[in-house]
Amino acid sequence: MQITLKDIARMAGVAESTVSRALNNKKGVGEKTRKKIIKIAEENNYRPNQLARGLAANKTNMIAVVLSEMDSPGNIEIVKSLEEAAEADNYQIILCNTKNDPEKEKSYLSLLESNQVDGAVFIGGKLVGSHLLRASLDDNAIVLVNRLSEENFFTSVLTDYSIGIYKAVNHLLEQNYNNIALVCGSRNNLIEEEKISGYFNAYQEAGFKADQNLIFETDSSRQGGYNAFLEIIKNDSVPDAFISTKELTTIGLVEAIKTGGFFIPDDFAVVGYGDNILTSIIEPPLTVLSEPSKELGRISFDYLLKLINDNLEGQQIKVLAPNLIIRDSSISKYN
Repeated sequence: MQITLKDIARMAGVAESTVSRALNNKKGVGEKTRKKIIKIAEENNYRPNQLARGLAANKTNMIAVVLSEMDSPGNIEIVKSLEEAAEADNYQIILCNTKNDPEKEKSYLSLLESNQVDGAVFIGGKLVGSHLLRASLDDNAIVLVNRLSEENFFTSVLTDYSIGIYKAVNHLLEQNYNNIALVCGSRNNLIEEEKISGYFNAYQEAGFKADQNLIFETDSSRQGGYNAFLEIIKNDSVPDAFISTKELTTIGLVEAIKTGGFFIPDDFAVVGYGDNILTSIIEPPLTVLSEPSKELGRISFDYLLKLINDNLEGQQIKVLAPNLIIRDSSISKYN
């Protein structure tokens, strides 16, 4: 059982206020008594209540990390990097999963508004709603990661999704794959809309016309990717390559191709999303768009810490480009 300040006071035969002053190296405690209190604390592995200490000092050294999707490997990598940066500055994180539910997001936002955390990082999700906008205008420390807002009030760290898909399409065109299908999320999602924009831009600049029938919107599940392949190959225009914009849809897409008796890249080239444990086990080795997850986590915490300490010079927006890692799944044997 965790020892408390009250327990130490009883064991040392002093008042709780004396214990508090001794442990915080404040005046008003004799040297002999201070050493006695510190010894008791060390021997009993005393750990102060971080939240209680923070509330008393109007600072908790805790931040909320609010995720839109817990099952996204990319999001989890960002959280790992952010937590590592936070721990280096003696901060702890509270992980909150909204499942894209605005009401859950509002409830987690109350942690910030009630000063239970010093700031919050919001990773992914739909277009910023009015509740988050109000919180920002009330001078709460908020940083957005891969989330867009119509009103440009937020310090943000973003992935340039458009240039990522643009790179993937260009690569496939260079490999002489011309009918490229895009398996993506809903166009109502601004991030997915950015990816679709990159797809069209690449085709246009290459002097080709993109086929609208080869854009398939689905959810971000493995089954969604599987079903997308089955639907797309029913089209009159059959693709010779696929780009998937989500990690789990990439897994389902590859599974459907192989189950159908097709070969990668002989029958269909594939570019997936996310360079992680899920995509690393695919054979043949998968060409992927890799988000700069470590940088997203590190930079977002750096911005948040500066906001908390009131030393960020104006609103900051950092845009990072994903990296196209080329492997066997997109290399044409005819090129």
